[in-house]
Amino acid sequence: MVRIFPRHFCRTLPVILLAVIFSLGACTRDQLTTAPGNSITVGLEGSPTTLDPCYTSDAYGSRILPLIYNSLVTTDHHGIIIGDLAETWQIIDSCTYLFRLKPTIRFSDGSPCRAADVKATIDFLRNPDHGCPAFGSLSLIENIDIPDQRTIIFHLSRPFASFLYALTAYIIPAPYCTIDNNNDRIIPGSGPFQLSEFSRGRRITLTRNQNSQVAPTIDTIHFQIIADDTTRILALKKGTLDLVQNAIPPYALKFLQRDPQLQIISQHGSSYKYLGYNLEDPLTGNLTVRQAISLAIDRQQIIRHILKNHARPATGLLPPEHWAKASSLPSDRYDPEAAAALLDNAGFPPLGKQGIRFSLTYKTSTNQESYEIAQIIKKQLAAIGIAVTILRFEWGTFFADIRKGNFQLYSLKWIGIEDPDIFYYIFHSSSTPPKGANRGRFVNKEADRLLEQSRLSLDPEERRRIFVRLQEILAQQVVYTNLWHRDDVVIMKRNLAGFEIYPGGVYTSLRQVTWLDT
Repeated sequence: MVRIFPRHFCRTLPVILLAVIFSLGACTRDQLTTAPGNSITVGLEGSPTTLDPCYTSDAYGSRILPLIYNSLVTTDHHGIIIGDLAETWQIIDSCTYLFRLKPTIRFSDGSPCRAADVKATIDFLRNPDHGCPAFGSLSLIENIDIPDQRTIIFHLSRPFASFLYALTAYIIPAPYCTIDNNNDRIIPGSGPFQLSEFSRGRRITLTRNQNSQVAPTIDTIHFQIIADDTTRILALKKGTLDLVQNAIPPYALKFLQRDPQLQIISQHGSSYKYLGYNLEDPLTGNLTVRQAISLAIDRQQIIRHILKNHARPATGLLPPEHWAKASSLPSDRYDPEAAAALLDNAGFPPLGKQGIRFSLTYKTSTNQESYEIAQIIKKQLAAIGIAVTILRFEWGTFFADIRKGNFQLYSLKWIGIEDPDIFYYIFHSSSTPPKGANRGRFVNKEADRLLEQSRLSLDPEERRRIFVRLQEILAQQVVYTNLWHRDDVVIMKRNLAGFEIYPGGVYTSLRQVTWLDT
């Protein structure tokens, strides 16, 4: 059995760099003997493409939006629906939902949040011509009534079991429910903070929303976008960053643990890393090719050497503890000999002195860890005769290509998965971008039927059975190659209190952090 490990310098260079960085940091960093004021600086490894809540679909933006905007309902730490803008709600029947808004909500521009704003926002999101990611989950709305300024009544064309989860869409003032090609525009929200600056690729600044009903404990949040890992680590050591979440290379954690000015908190996460395929491509659209690739990837090696065991191997989109997780899914095994045999039998013999069967392109972002993982996967696939060319792009360009289907292989992650209706958004044949995230163009009649049935069934046990069967189909078709569920890891200054890890790494708890006097 062949095992491909990173080259020696790839393992030792980060350690050498850290030794230099930490010795410099010991000489130059400011001692944190007093609270640094009523603001916080958070380090990000990448930039959102937009912070327009109608169009945000990447992880960077999705984690920030809960600080700026509210929805009719939201979810707690356990994924349970709770009120947000809605004071009360009532399910009149399986197709009729009534909501009453809290009476004194205002947007950051001072305007009141009324039923007309809710209707305008939801109508904009569910319009198929607008290309909003929320379209699919809101498309079953037949009409919306607003009998008064605080009451909204939704009428559905048919029952939809996940409708309350669909209403976690963020609400904005009616005048802003327009198509605007300016991705940097600032849209008022009703959350505890307001967006003051969005300099894509550089920084994002949020300031206290004086009109919010939830008063944050700090005045300003600075999100500093630092793409380079080494620079981000050095910024933590020097004290110019106060908090970094899921954006420090695992090899650096043991060094940061030794710093008396820093603290580290972590827990099992639900974020799901996968290898995606263009199913319309002659090669990656071939099931045997996808099966062989899955067998050729040694996940445990990557988890051990790159992620330093801060991840769990995944057998599908849902983490093991999710109520709809299919326990019947087999663990993905590492078996390069079996992978080679599959390709031999499928008519892809190794050719020439190098034994290359065929070549593929693998698209990734400029994130260094993602690139290192891509390099390891490239070596592992080379061992079975698949030549891989890695193409790196700035995040916006990379993500645009994936949405367009302009790829053969790519790797991304899903975060904050709570409602399994996300399967419809990702895998229904009608959910190709911009209507959804079926980026690989997966088409399967049984899967479509199950997804449609899952939305009609209000019985939790029946829905679970539906999703279990759906996960079995996805596994059989190798729509994704499962990689891992990543742990959530936060490094922050020791005198920062109140930060909690939320599902998906959203920054919701920044509204409650405080600086302790030291």
